[in-house]
Amino acid sequence: MMPEHISADRDGLTVVWESSGGGKSLTRTFPWFWVRDHGEDDNSLDAHTQQRKIDTFAIDSDIRASSASLDKANGLIRIDWPGDEATEITTRRLAQAAAFELDAASLSDPGDKTYWMAGNMPEPVPTISYEDVMDSEKGTLAWLELIENYGFAVVSGTVATEEATVELAKRIAPAQRTVFGTYWPLSAEIKDHKDSAYTTQFLSPHTDNTYYHNAAGLQMFNCIEFDGKGGESVVVDGFALARKMQREHPELYRTLTRVMVPAQYIEPGVHLAAERPMFRHNGKGDLTQVSFNNYDRAPFLLEPDEMKAFYTAYAEFNRLAMDQENWCKIPLRPGTALIFNNWRCLHGRMGYVGKRYFYGCYHNHADYESRLRTLRAQA
Repeated sequence: MMPEHISADRDGLTVVWESSGGGKSLTRTFPWFWVRDHGEDDNSLDAHTQQRKIDTFAIDSDIRASSASLDKANGLIRIDWPGDEATEITTRRLAQAAAFELDAASLSDPGDKTYWMAGNMPEPVPTISYEDVMDSEKGTLAWLELIENYGFAVVSGTVATEEATVELAKRIAPAQRTVFGTYWPLSAEIKDHKDSAYTTQFLSPHTDNTYYHNAAGLQMFNCIEFDGKGGESVVVDGFALARKMQREHPELYRTLTRVMVPAQYIEPGVHLAAERPMFRHNGKGDLTQVSFNNYDRAPFLLEPDEMKAFYTAYAEFNRLAMDQENWCKIPLRPGTALIFNNWRCLHGRMGYVGKRYFYGCYHNHADYESRLRTLRAQA
């Protein structure tokens, strides 16, 4: 997005963009201190690491530029400062800072994702082949973009072995280690942990790792063996439910953005504990994480009115999460792997009889985001 006009004014660099719709121009003034602090020339910024070279704390708080000139051909603005010093800043950096373009660190605009629930379920289920993911970076990018858009994806034709699970996971990044290990088996026949996941019973939709300060970003299951009935995996779009609450019950939504909900995990030699609001936002106000697990919620007490407000809001979200019209049921069988964004999607399981053996892992959300950014930059 190229500016139409710039000017060096008293209070800062004023930049004017023409509206894409042909309407009113978009104008933003960037304070001079900010402009100097965000220089992108070789003396201000390392082009490879994007680490700042300029000493922010040595900049005069009253700094003011002498002049500024726009180089449209190269998308640069040259800033001349008193004392014959000059710096440069790209027009793209300014457009991103003004939120007229997607920031380089952002994965996608929240409005561009596909949010799904009753009435607009993902049909068919977002799916990619194991061969496509393993054979090329292009295939891996397509896989991660399905997860970015829908919050989950199925990988068909996956080799039903633990080794293949590890190799598939490595297409993203090294797995995130938790109390369950780096890669872990999941079956009711495993007695290493007393967690409710290691049973045959129904599991209501929830997110994992609420008791970790850095809850896993992605979770993956590969079905190695299944001999029984039932046990369908359930995936729910927590962002879609949250957005519905925000539209229809804004006061309940606000309650779940401010109340810190504690969680814990306890077994011999382990007591994990963390807290966060159910709905977490970034600095722009975008919803970035839904954290909901009534199994692992720890005891806490608020003032009576606030406690009542929390329980009311919490119950409303649970009502939406338990509505089977909002569920995507996936019968995982050998040859099928499921991966989902644990910050966005809730997951659960229908009760089952027989033998069901999964092998899986978690990924750190930052590692997932990094892989997606770098693959897009290469595309």
